[in-house]
Order: sequence, then C-alpha cells, then structure tokens
Amino acid sequence: MKKKQTLHIVTILCFAGVLGILSLWNVFAEKKTVSWNENRTLAAAPELTPSHIFGGRFDDDFENWFSDHFVNRDFWIELKAMMRRVTLSIENNDIYFAQGERLVSRFDKVNEDALKANAEIICGFAEDHHTTANVLLVPTAAWGAKRSLPYGAWDMDQPKLLAALKESFPGQNVVDYLSVAEAEPNLYFRTDHHWNEQGAYLGYAAICRQVLNKEPNRFSYEPASDQFIGTMYSRSGAFWVTPDTVYTILPEQPLHTTVTFEDGSTLDSIYSVRRLEEKDKYTYYADGNHARADIHTDCGTGRRAVIIKDSYSHILLPYLISEYEDILLIDLRYYHDPVSDLLQDNDDLYFIYSLDNFSTDPNLAFLR
Repeated sequence: MKKKQTLHIVTILCFAGVLGILSLWNVFAEKKTVSWNENRTLAAAPELTPSHIFGGRFDDDFENWFSDHFVNRDFWIELKAMMRRVTLSIENNDIYFAQGERLVSRFDKVNEDALKANAEIICGFAEDHHTTANVLLVPTAAWGAKRSLPYGAWDMDQPKLLAALKESFPGQNVVDYLSVAEAEPNLYFRTDHHWNEQGAYLGYAAICRQVLNKEPNRFSYEPASDQFIGTMYSRSGAFWVTPDTVYTILPEQPLHTTVTFEDGSTLDSIYSVRRLEEKDKYTYYADGNHARADIHTDCGTGRRAVIIKDSYSHILLPYLISEYEDILLIDLRYYHDPVSDLLQDNDDLYFIYSLDNFSTDPNLAFLR
C-alpha cells in the first residue's frame, strides 16, 4: 500500500514538474508577433491593469496569448494534422487531404440570399449605366480536384450552381469558364485556394472567345519561385507538403507595363518582385490586394477594361494586359467611392470572382 502511495506521489510530482517546466519555458521563451506558417498575427500579451484583470477579459486574453505563443507551436499544429492523417481522417480544419499532396478547402453550402442580392446589384448597375457586365465566376479547387478528393469528401455541385446562376444575370454576359475547362486538379495551386497559371489561362481563353471574339494569344512561363505555401497550407497544419511554384507569364511580344496604385506608388511591371521574399508569393501578381490599380500597357489595341474583382483576377492580369491598353482594377473591400465615376464610353466592364467568395461577399453593396 505504501509503495502504491509513493508511486502516486512520484507520478503527480513528475506531471506537475513537466507542467511547471513547460509553463516557465513558455513564459520566458522568445515571443513572435507573426506566425509564418499560419499566416496571421499572434495574440498580444494581456494588459496587467486592474480594470482589465477584474473586467472579465483577462482570462480569455491570457488563454489566447498562451496558446499562440506555446513553445514549438508549429510542431504541435503539424503533429495534430499528421495524427489526423495517419488515423485516416480525410480533413483538418475543413481542409481535405487530397491526392498528390493537394490541400483543398471544403465548399459544401451557399448563401442563396447573398447570391441573389449580388446578382441583382450587378444587373442594376449595368442597366443604370447602359452597359453590359461580363461576369466570370470561377469554380473552386474542390471542383477541379473532385477526382482526387478522399473517399467521403463532399463538394457542392458547382457546375449546377453556375448554370442556375446564369439565369440570375438577364441581359448580361456570363463568361462560361466550364466551356473551356474540364475538372482538373492541376488548374489550381496545391497549397492555396487560387487557380494557378494554367487555370487562369483558360479563364483568359474564355474571355477571348466570349467577350473579345478572338483566339487567345500564346505565352511562355518562367519559374519565379518554387517556395510558395498558400492559405490551405496555413489552415490545414500540413506543414510537410511540398511548396508550389509561382511562374512569370510572358507574352510572345514583350510588353512595357506600368501599374499605379491608389496611394500614388507605382510598379514598372505587372509583377512585384519584392513580394517573392514574403510568404504569400501569390502577391507577386499585381502586388496583391489594393483598393485601386491603374494598369497601362503598350499592347496597342486601344481597349480599356474596368474590373471589379477579388484576388482570383490577379493571376489573370498577365494575360489580359496583352489585350487591353488600360485596365482599371477595383476591389470593393477597400474602394468605396462611386465606380460609376470611373466608367468611360466603350469600356469592357468585368466582375471576376471565385464562386465561393461571390456567394458570401457583402462588399458589392458598395457598388454605385
């Protein structure tokens, strides 16, 4: 009996010792402000003031801070994802483990009211300004990778949804991406939710045939970085997955391009080379998200486009600059001035969104 009690005491002391060591290690270890792998800012230390401590917020803030700064946090996140993988779980944090080291976000529900409202806003805007909206809604990677998804994975019938949505845009030109693209996982990055250079080329081909009434131009591709790890990598915890490659997309005839942003800063290219030093290398295309970007090229076509968009449009731009001398890029998440003031006669007006984002985005309400 005495030996049993002694064993219990030793076990308790060892457990308490491990907790104590980990706690002290965690408190005094070097703190980071950003998680590179998770692509987010980490929680700041809670304020040690009486009002904060006794106001009911301190416990939650401390728990968030302690969790965010736990020693070797990335290791534990990856270990959790790995354990789910080896125990035959098909997903982690709603990211499917697909074949070929592919990480695919689940898209299994849609907000019908938001879809209807966004379609009505676009139609109303086009009618008010006596123009036609060219609407390109891009299916998600779950559609492209449907043959690579694990058994038991479920995705919305995106072709059916796109066909139904087409009826919501009377009088407008819905660019049919599925008329040029078949479900293929290699149209999307493996570690990110965006389409890649192959998927975007087919989007460009659809625009050429269904808006510009021409055949698409030819392009070549040069690797810019083979170290791109995207949002699916960050959310899934699958930090063992091989990074993607980001390509520079080159037209047959070299173009000189200038990009001017809303703050007056400029680029001498559609590519932002400095972004290749960052984690989110998708921002190599047009420098990522900006409220407004004015793009000018010497392609000589005389065409001008106004594009209301989400980030799916960024990798499309290296193709479109071979067709348009001027492109005005507007992101309604950040731009709240009247878009109607920017329209000129004979502009091609586009709305380019991923299908899942279009079904939830409230920012089209700012369109006027």
